[in-house]
Amino acid sequence: MCQPESLGHSVQAKFQMFRAELNNALVERGEEIDLLLTSLICQENPLLIGPPGTAKSFLVDSLLQWIGGTKFQILFSRHTLPEEVFGPISLMGLKQDRFIRVIDGKLPSSDIGFGDEIFNANSAILNSLLKVLNEKIFEQDGTRIQVPLKLFVGASNQWPHEQENGKELNALFDRFLLRKRVKPILSREGRQRLWWNPPKLPRPSTRILPEEIDTAHRESLGIPWSEGAKAAFESILTQLAREGIFPADRRQMKAVRAVQAFAYLEGGSQVELEHLQILCHVLWEDPGEQPEKVASVIAKVAAPVGMKANSLVFEAEEIVFKLNPSNLAEAAVAARKLGEIEKQLQNLGDHPKAVNARDLVRGQIRKIKLASIEAV
Repeated sequence: MCQPESLGHSVQAKFQMFRAELNNALVERGEEIDLLLTSLICQENPLLIGPPGTAKSFLVDSLLQWIGGTKFQILFSRHTLPEEVFGPISLMGLKQDRFIRVIDGKLPSSDIGFGDEIFNANSAILNSLLKVLNEKIFEQDGTRIQVPLKLFVGASNQWPHEQENGKELNALFDRFLLRKRVKPILSREGRQRLWWNPPKLPRPSTRILPEEIDTAHRESLGIPWSEGAKAAFESILTQLAREGIFPADRRQMKAVRAVQAFAYLEGGSQVELEHLQILCHVLWEDPGEQPEKVASVIAKVAAPVGMKANSLVFEAEEIVFKLNPSNLAEAAVAARKLGEIEKQLQNLGDHPKAVNARDLVRGQIRKIKLASIEAV
């Protein structure tokens, strides 16, 4: 993978540098960072679902700080008015028998948008919002206006099907190409970092402008697919169909661009198997069991190293999270299981994510052994 230093301050380098800065600033939010930056490159809308206090807004605020251009943010409630999103009715327009809105400072005039508690948007807002998110079009008195929106980030505490008006929110849910549940911090190291060295908004060393986002989008579309990646993509869709998962044609088409965008973020010169891991957040509709099934199929077909390393780290964190280190028998079992995970990580070779994962697991094993010695 190309390193930012070798790229100078090209647009691609800016994305890689900011990615590294966000990872340094935040705790256990690597996948969410990749999801947002990939969405920005392919200019599709991401959705973050998670309980309060999982740094969803903090992450988006960090992204907004880095991006130039006009921005729009709103916390939706059942009582949010269309005027708050699309602008007030123009009095001058009414005098001319025209129904138009003053959109300055509102979503239709913005380059970047953030809608917190997005599924609280009511039916008076939904129709216009759907057109803006999907077609980048806002209608003014029968005239279709192209909006400059590059990215609209949605966030919520719940999936739409978990809410009272879930069915009418399905169309809005479909407008988000990349979707992820944000989990609380699981690892002991992560929690300790959160307690004693809480994250602060990073100070980006670069700034990305709207026209540079267009450049990144255009350059990512030019990244070719390797034959192996193409075959794996087709195989993934075939395997998903056997599992009863049928992504819509439009979602499949956009998935191709999302993979190219992730390859661009990774610094790849072409799409390889490991870049298909981003599809874990794309190729499903039902947030129940489908995300796990999709991740399993991708792991079997494409076997992305980074994805496998992340899965093993999560498994190790679950072991440590449930461990009582003062219980020597329990500690011995945990250390043995972590040793087995370390061996699996060694088999992944020198991929950066595998190396980092090995270091993390080895550190956990050392801590368990030290805790056991102190307990004797």
